[in-house]
Amino acid sequence: MNRPGFIKLGLAVVTLLGLAACDSPDPVVNCDSATHTLTEVQGTGNASPLAGDSVALRGVVTATFQGPGELGGFYLSSPADTENATAGIFIATAASDHQVKVGDDVWVQGVVEEANQQTQLSSVQQLQLCGSGKLPEPVTLELPVADRQQFEALEGVLVTLPQNLIVNGHYQLARHGQFQVAPIRMYTPTQVSAPGADAAELAARYRLMRLTIDDNRSPQPREVIYPAPALAADNTLRSGDTIEPVTGILSEFNGDYRLQPTTPVRVKVTNPRPAPPADAPADSVRVAAFNVLNYFNGEGEAKAFPTERGAKTLADFERQHQKILAALIALDADIVGLMEIENDGFGEHSAIYQLTTALREATGAPWQFIDATSNADDGRFGTDAIANGLIYRADRVAPVGDVLTVRAGPFLNRSRLPMIQGFKPADGAETMVIAVNHFKSKGSCPQDSANPNARQGDGQACWNAVRVESARLLTDFIASHPQLSSHQARVLLGDFNAYAMEDPIQALLAQGYHNLVESFEPGGYSYVYDGQAGSLDHLLVSDALKNRVLMQKHWSINADEPTALQYQYGGDQPGWYAPNPYRSSDHDPVYADIQF
Repeated sequence: MNRPGFIKLGLAVVTLLGLAACDSPDPVVNCDSATHTLTEVQGTGNASPLAGDSVALRGVVTATFQGPGELGGFYLSSPADTENATAGIFIATAASDHQVKVGDDVWVQGVVEEANQQTQLSSVQQLQLCGSGKLPEPVTLELPVADRQQFEALEGVLVTLPQNLIVNGHYQLARHGQFQVAPIRMYTPTQVSAPGADAAELAARYRLMRLTIDDNRSPQPREVIYPAPALAADNTLRSGDTIEPVTGILSEFNGDYRLQPTTPVRVKVTNPRPAPPADAPADSVRVAAFNVLNYFNGEGEAKAFPTERGAKTLADFERQHQKILAALIALDADIVGLMEIENDGFGEHSAIYQLTTALREATGAPWQFIDATSNADDGRFGTDAIANGLIYRADRVAPVGDVLTVRAGPFLNRSRLPMIQGFKPADGAETMVIAVNHFKSKGSCPQDSANPNARQGDGQACWNAVRVESARLLTDFIASHPQLSSHQARVLLGDFNAYAMEDPIQALLAQGYHNLVESFEPGGYSYVYDGQAGSLDHLLVSDALKNRVLMQKHWSINADEPTALQYQYGGDQPGWYAPNPYRSSDHDPVYADIQF
């Protein structure tokens, strides 16, 4: 039967319902209509098999980071009463779009994606609160793990770290509010193991034990919350300190596994700041090496900034200057070899002149510097922007003979010119030869794998052949030069850019020099890189001095301190700055008291 009236009425009803739907909020969904489990989304590999797919998930909220300046989302876990309560995922959605709280039972629809190797749900289309859920118990995660797949399997899951863990590094503390922990203090593999297979085996072990502690905030936090209540010049977080057991969500960022804490991170000071070195014995000479972190005092008489390296402004430089000065005063050495000082000659506007003058004025002691003008190139000691330098106390030691250098091989264009000078004590006649060095760094690697200075995969990074050749030329020069060869008391010091077990240091030891720091400071180091400690800075003595070293140590004022406490952050963060020795550089000074 033809009933046109009914048809028209039906169309009208449908039209009205359609219009109403356009203006109404999202309809209530069936909380049991999830299309996948969290386990299916995470998959069994390093990436989700459902990346790019739209899915609907249900779970309980285990952590929320939706506030201003936080991560911009929350973590969802399988409920405690499901078969697999160890699955979790990050839901990228701000509180302004979908606000949730811990314990909420949530149904959510969005698109699976891999963001910096973390599986997450983004482009959230719909979210429905389904009541309160039962939170899963945290999974115990003890370090080291058996393999890294154990980390991957717990991505997005609430975990507890039951151990006291040691802070190993904090390079990203200022920028990302992060630091690294492990159950032991990690050393650069080639500091403690032979390059090659041994170093590689140790590096692989480290990958199973290291974890990053995050602050649950977006980059560049205005306040760094570690250690509580906040980082400050007098409230530091040092490598070697300890964190107590903590709970949080395990996350991943480009292969770096992180803990997003849900309980307070409590730090115990187990590596306190060291006091200044004790006074050297009366019958000794204190010799030291100190990398002064691109100490550039401005261009020319006008002291113009920025310079080629170092401080960007005069105010930055003044902060740097005060910290370097404080460190040198407290070190109280008789002879100091300097690395990374501006290579701008030896005149009254030069960096070494300004630093030495400031030392003299601050201490009242007759500090002087070695003027290497006779060995200079157009007023500069070598062609690099930075140079080696020598300063000394004229009331304790006196220079003997001319200042010398090596102008051959890598010293012409890779390693900085060594500064070699004889000294005798003020009340003695014996001469001690001091050679200040700064070998080629491990950066800016050759890309041609056939180049002998490219990375060889043995843990020594690049330019190793250059550093070995620098070591050979240096020792040959000292042994053969008429002014030096008759003096058997010799000290090689500086930033060799080589760790203790690497070829350049072993080459120097093979030439009869001795690294005695382990006798006085087992496990000592001068630098922390990638959360691993090691010595790039060394002080080696000849046979004639081997039994006359009374003390040799690193003064651990810098490498263990956060980069955030360096001078350049003090303008924007005045609470992070103090004119003290701590984090005056990125390298620790090394010193020796030598009976002489």
